[in-house]
Amino acid sequence: MTATPASPEMAESEPAAVTDPQAYVAQVMAEIEEEVRLRRTSGDLPPKLERELDELFLAHSPVAGRGGDLTEALRMVDAATFVDPVVPVDSERAAGAVVKKGMRTVLLWYVGWITHQVSQFASAVSRTLHIVEGRLKELERKVEVQRVPSAGVVELPAVHGAEAWWVDPAVDAVKSTPGRIVHAASGDGWLVRKIIAAGGDAYGVDPRTNLVDQGVLTVSDLRGEDLADHLRAVAPAGLGAIVLSGVVDGMASGEREQLLRLIAVTLAPGGVLVVHSLSRSSWDSADAPYEADLAPGRPLRADTWRQLLDQNGYQATVSSGPGEADYLVTAVRATLPPSEPTLAR
Repeated sequence: MTATPASPEMAESEPAAVTDPQAYVAQVMAEIEEEVRLRRTSGDLPPKLERELDELFLAHSPVAGRGGDLTEALRMVDAATFVDPVVPVDSERAAGAVVKKGMRTVLLWYVGWITHQVSQFASAVSRTLHIVEGRLKELERKVEVQRVPSAGVVELPAVHGAEAWWVDPAVDAVKSTPGRIVHAASGDGWLVRKIIAAGGDAYGVDPRTNLVDQGVLTVSDLRGEDLADHLRAVAPAGLGAIVLSGVVDGMASGEREQLLRLIAVTLAPGGVLVVHSLSRSSWDSADAPYEADLAPGRPLRADTWRQLLDQNGYQATVSSGPGEADYLVTAVRATLPPSEPTLAR
């Protein structure tokens, strides 16, 4: 449908409106709706043509445009609830219109009765869908209030760096494993560099893209993405070792369980899982970063990690850091792990 050319006054106001994209889109949509209304009134846009345009739009529009918003979808349902019994009688043949009009007159009582029943059913379905929409929106509001945010990366400079006590034991545990080794959260790739230097095939994953961008100058394979999203894209048993630091400390139980399930799928039998975590005393210390306060969960005790991994088919050992400020869990996955990891709550 061709839009009416904008007036000079409208053209002058467009640059100012573009500064607010949402206001500009609303203005354009209002102009289109006004033009459609005028064409309906003048008869230039018959109902049959409008229905055909709607059907073409549904057939060829992107999925987001035809079903992304439930309210917009219900508007189309409301518009289609009425079934018109008065069929068009236009014909290209001379007597075609007369014949069609006669048939319509004879059958109108029957067709009208059927279309009335169909329209009643469609109206009932439409009202039901509106009730469902209202309850879904209410449920969304309640769930949004109670939503548990994902845990971010929590690191202390004293224990998250190349000189930390746990780095050499972690590198020794994974450097000889067959297959690729992933470190999360890798930051600028400081641990990935040490594993590669020791002979391991390592790469890093970190959602903090600013640190990843800094590290790609020295480490070629650093990926700025969430760990769970990355593991979902990895082939089953596609990793030889996984090293986690600054990742699991602040996770809530549900997110931690989801991560363990993903690790169970992606870590090969005989693979190594290394978990470095702060202790609860470090988590609550005065020098803990602000991310610790915002995290939805708190670190597990070291013995809890050992028992948890033992229950899920790993052979785990625990090492505590100086002053028990942090600890390192090294776990080797059994050749035939249990099919369903469990998490103590």
